[in-house]
Amino acid sequence: MQSRLMWLMLALLAVGIMSIGIVGCGTDEEETPEKPTDSSATGSASTEEPVVASRPPIDYAAEKKAIQETYNAFYKAFNDFDIKAVQETFDTGNIEFGTIFAGNEPVPVATGWHNIKTNILGLWEGIGTKGNKWGQNSTLSKVWIRYKGSSLEACALGYNCYKGSYPGETHLYLLKKKDKWVINQLDSITQQNIQIFGLDNAADPRIEKFFARSSSDKEDLAQ
Repeated sequence: MQSRLMWLMLALLAVGIMSIGIVGCGTDEEETPEKPTDSSATGSASTEEPVVASRPPIDYAAEKKAIQETYNAFYKAFNDFDIKAVQETFDTGNIEFGTIFAGNEPVPVATGWHNIKTNILGLWEGIGTKGNKWGQNSTLSKVWIRYKGSSLEACALGYNCYKGSYPGETHLYLLKKKDKWVINQLDSITQQNIQIFGLDNAADPRIEKFFARSSSDKEDLAQ
């Protein structure tokens, strides 16, 4: 009896030792699965900078000539009292237009083609302004051109003005749209008001998009 009991205990001990060995082996061989790589977080695409389309160099001479042609067309249309031809030179969806011709009380800059058309027709027919034209010439003395996004913008200075028997200043801001330069903002200042509203005086130009800081500004200047 004791012999059988001893053999039974030895058999149970052997089975226990084998079970521990099997469990231990299984634990050693089991490997933690690798986590999939998140390409959106660590891939090369996240480290690459966005591609910026290259912009061709500005042909300052050609663009300056085209801007001068636009101003010539405006100058002629205004002095011919041809409102339709004036409209063709404007960015009519966003146009702003102003004139300063009497004392120190400037006419506010008008916004929108309807208001500007009314103002211009009023100048052509008004008391004290009827028959007055843009003088003395249509020459633009300075033109500054630069990129605005993928398009071009420009500002220009002419020593001429509405109702100006003497040189005043015309400030222009233009945009190039579909290969055509159009006037987006315009302000005219007679000689007597240059000390207050001229480009080289303390007050900033009344048209806020005019980006040249003075008549001697060399940055973006078309020579």
